[in-house]
Amino acid sequence: MSEVTVKLQNVVMQYDADANLREYSELMHRSAMTKRMTHIIYDAEDHSHVFTKYKSVDFTSYFNCLQVGYLKEHTAAKSFKFSITFKGKGSIEFTEVFSNSKNINYSVLMQKPLSSEEKTTVTFDLPDTDKPLISFTVTATEEMRIYEAAYYAQAEESDIRDISISLVSTTFRKEAFIKQNIKLIKDNILNKDTDMNGKLFVHVMDNGRTLDPEQFNCENLIVHPNQNVGGAGGFTRGMIESLHMENKPTHVLLMDDDVMIMPESIFRTFYLLRIVKPEYADHFVSGAMFDYDERYIQYEDVGYVHKEDGSYGPLKYSLDMRFVDALLRNEKLAKREHENCYAGWWFCCIPVKAIEKNGLPLPVFVRGDDVEFSIRNNAKFLTMNGICIWHVGFAGKFNAAMELYQVHRNSLIIQAATNICQDVDFIKRMKTLFWKEITRFAYNNAEQIVDAIDDFMKGPDYFKKLSGEQCLKEHSAKNEKLVPRNELPSEYIGVNGDPYEYRRLNRFKKMLYVITINGHLVPNLFLRHWPEVISYDWFFVPGKNYRRRTLIAVNVKDDTACVRHINRRRCFKLIKRYRKVMKNYKRHHETVERTYAQALSSLTSESFWKEYLGI
Repeated sequence: MSEVTVKLQNVVMQYDADANLREYSELMHRSAMTKRMTHIIYDAEDHSHVFTKYKSVDFTSYFNCLQVGYLKEHTAAKSFKFSITFKGKGSIEFTEVFSNSKNINYSVLMQKPLSSEEKTTVTFDLPDTDKPLISFTVTATEEMRIYEAAYYAQAEESDIRDISISLVSTTFRKEAFIKQNIKLIKDNILNKDTDMNGKLFVHVMDNGRTLDPEQFNCENLIVHPNQNVGGAGGFTRGMIESLHMENKPTHVLLMDDDVMIMPESIFRTFYLLRIVKPEYADHFVSGAMFDYDERYIQYEDVGYVHKEDGSYGPLKYSLDMRFVDALLRNEKLAKREHENCYAGWWFCCIPVKAIEKNGLPLPVFVRGDDVEFSIRNNAKFLTMNGICIWHVGFAGKFNAAMELYQVHRNSLIIQAATNICQDVDFIKRMKTLFWKEITRFAYNNAEQIVDAIDDFMKGPDYFKKLSGEQCLKEHSAKNEKLVPRNELPSEYIGVNGDPYEYRRLNRFKKMLYVITINGHLVPNLFLRHWPEVISYDWFFVPGKNYRRRTLIAVNVKDDTACVRHINRRRCFKLIKRYRKVMKNYKRHHETVERTYAQALSSLTSESFWKEYLGI
């Protein structure tokens, strides 16, 4: 058996990254002296990163640590190497990084001199370690120039897989982002001599039909004008196109449009899949989502449906990846297991075999398609540092039409059709949310929840013919209209307060809050006239709502707000409808659920989808 050398990851320098990350250098490197942000001079003519005399840079970072423990467990890598192309004089020190109780530990593995008057490449065999991370520090004793560097693995030639990827991105009038992403992929992968030559094809699903295909199409990239059939429809069209390619790919990589990407994430996905062990070959690769506004925060890489309350959320909670303790915590949390896990389709690489075996996604337009597809496929996941995107306006965003109508309607449909998440009580969650929204005077929000149950009960025949675009428009029209706080009516502009302040109610007040539906069953005489500031999003504090006639709901993300007044007529009308819909649900939901289950094979078939998509 012969061994071969395969690349694992490129070292990402400050100017290798997208320009939007240059002020976030701690994701790549930091000063070895102060452990704080450092900037490396880039020589554009020489294509080199310049280390001035005595400059010492620590690469213990999100993009540049080697996850040696994870790679040993999941891949065929037998040993590891490090290659660096440089000119000048200095040294490189390799360390193993691990935590012991609450402390972060660094142990030197080896130190080597770097000295050459001409541009040269040297490769080091990395010592074996049982610690989770390996990193390195470069110190210049004279001026040094680094051109490129990378980690490699030694593996048996028979263990190397032939991987090809079809990247599918669905866009709807997000021209600035999709054009930038297409350019990055073309410049760094498709039109460049790389390991991925002939291994990547790109399908752009243009749901808004605002892109000129002739402007972008090339040998390995096609823009497909598509109906506005939502994310689910766009990604499914991409899956169908991928399955019928002359050279069928091994994987389909789904990626959102309103994301900032680094081509290195695509490379690392390819490198990882080439050497995974057989027992991990059918895993999905789940890319991490970072917050576009706070670009060092990893919001989620794998999510799961929470049994306790029926909500969706990350397996790992927000981590600040500027810090080494977050890198180590990320490693530990990667071993956590939960039922009902899923990979978000902001960046998710799926084996084609899974699509062929278990069918296409359900036509739910937006929200829940990735959850349903992952859980129906009983998917397991691979995650790696550097496989990620930065998502615009996702983390912490609250949109009632999406979160209250679309998510909950789709949750009921998914549960009924696929028999997944049977231990999750989505209806209980919806009941709770209905009363919460009523008591904070968010009547339109409460209506969205009732709509979700009502539409679910119309069954799959209604669902098959439903225009997802029109449905979403109608429910988006019910969203409260937020305005800048300084544009509120004059009497409310001076009202301040922390929307996230917790205010406790004693047992007696809690009882009054529930019995009176927070004042809806008592005259205004018993309510406070002065308004209270509350949060517009999920954050719910009855103590702030208690006995108010008026609430000011504030979105702190953009300092906008809306004014809510108690409206008894609207409240009682909604409650009447809610009880009618719930009565219908209790009587007939089992029958309706069976019809969804019977329709599953049809709804996920290629023939249905082709008719639905008009192709």
